[in-house]
Amino acid sequence: MNQQKLRQLTRNSAFLWKSSGVLAALLIVVGAGLSFLNAGRMDTYERVLSTPRQIDEFHDQLEGVRNVGVAPEALALALRESLESAAAFHEKLLDVSYLLYYFAPEKPLDLPRVEGLSTNQWAIAKALVAACAEPDDEAAPRPLENLAAGDAAPIDANFALALAWENRDDDPASITALNREIDLHDSRHARQRLVDAYLDLKKYAALEALAADPDYEEFITPYVLRDIALDRMDWPMLLKTHFPAMYEGTDPAMVLLAALSGLVWAVVLIRFNGSARGVGWFVVPALALGALSAHATLLVVFWLEHQVGFGFGENLVQQLIYCLGIGLREEGLKLLFFVPLIPLLARRADLEILTVAGLVGLGFALEENINYFEASAGLSAVARFATANFLHVALTAMCGLTLTRAFVHRGEDVQHAAVTFTLAVAVHGLYDAFLMVWVLADYSWLTYTVFVLMGYQYFGWLRHLREEWKDPFSVTAVFTYGVILVTGFSFALHAWNAGPFIAFQAVVGEVIGVAIILILFYREIPETLD
Repeated sequence: MNQQKLRQLTRNSAFLWKSSGVLAALLIVVGAGLSFLNAGRMDTYERVLSTPRQIDEFHDQLEGVRNVGVAPEALALALRESLESAAAFHEKLLDVSYLLYYFAPEKPLDLPRVEGLSTNQWAIAKALVAACAEPDDEAAPRPLENLAAGDAAPIDANFALALAWENRDDDPASITALNREIDLHDSRHARQRLVDAYLDLKKYAALEALAADPDYEEFITPYVLRDIALDRMDWPMLLKTHFPAMYEGTDPAMVLLAALSGLVWAVVLIRFNGSARGVGWFVVPALALGALSAHATLLVVFWLEHQVGFGFGENLVQQLIYCLGIGLREEGLKLLFFVPLIPLLARRADLEILTVAGLVGLGFALEENINYFEASAGLSAVARFATANFLHVALTAMCGLTLTRAFVHRGEDVQHAAVTFTLAVAVHGLYDAFLMVWVLADYSWLTYTVFVLMGYQYFGWLRHLREEWKDPFSVTAVFTYGVILVTGFSFALHAWNAGPFIAFQAVVGEVIGVAIILILFYREIPETLD
């Protein structure tokens, strides 16, 4: 196919609709098909966990609340499948406690005898279900307490009791039970749970004591050491453990999803530039510098929140200042890490400078996305592709261009750079404020207004700097296929755990949620479709 034909096809709206539909259908079929290969022990378990949780407006979202939106039959089946699995018994107990923490049933569960468990294991599992499923009944834990009592308590009885006390928010009792399990049975998984419990409770002195014990050496990971260092503000240890801690336990699938999202945006930015000519050598260094700026931002957050005491605050003014602080440190550090490229860009065209600066912003977003994707099981990929990725790209691009101009020309360009940076900080701060400040929750729709105004500004600069748009393969097609690829990969990852139907509902909800932003891109990309 020659370039002229390709150019015509990728600018033909009918062809784009049809080819996009085929690509989307293909990705859905492949994702759904692959999901059926995961016929392991967690099938119903993952389906139950994928049910949207009801979050109490007066509670922190990280804590969660008990949810009664799951049918008792589905919950009982998930519990039974987990207990019948080939996993180690302590892992089965963890599954039970986790399910019943978030999905307490409205009535007692009818859990039939599970094959494959010893008499003691079945008694422990049944007692744990009773203790966790009836959190308001003070007598519910007594059968489990009886099993765990005395020096002849069976293995994992005290471990199960610790999990029951965790679900009831009785942390001292949980720690006591874990220590008893360790003393009676030299339990490795109880040691791991004890370290996790101390981390959750921020008992860093206790963690330091465990760190000195050879029996706990394998559980004192860089993440644990980093938290201890944060408590003491031990900067040498903090710097030493930061990178290993950041990637500890990271799901490779989420890294791939973040890389795919970043790759698509990188291609879009290069197409905005017209070609890779003039910017190709800058792509990897710019992305790497942007990623490093994300780590630098986190270290600054550690300093501000843990050493200076500058936190979110409790009133509106404090929270607004905090959100503006987010904008200041993120935009400031991205720009700081862009500075080493300025001497190399000084004689480049403005469009090339805009592109390279945008790639630095993309590097920041790419690194940040890994944690967000981990927290959302990959479901936030579509929303962040259209919002946070573009926010970082556009703001850093405009600030980077004006800063480079100020470096080269000085004079009035210095004032222009200062004004652009101030506006970027304000836009970023307001964007976060409408998402984070509870008082502004009723006005969260203004987030889109802020975003759209910023988008218009960026595309206005882009149109001014590039007069002709005659790419062999249209930018609109690149963006469209990129969105579909990211959405399809997100769907496949979620379908693997939760099944295709739940994954399809979740991903469609994400796409609808950012539909306004996607429309903005199609309206503003400076191309004419037939």
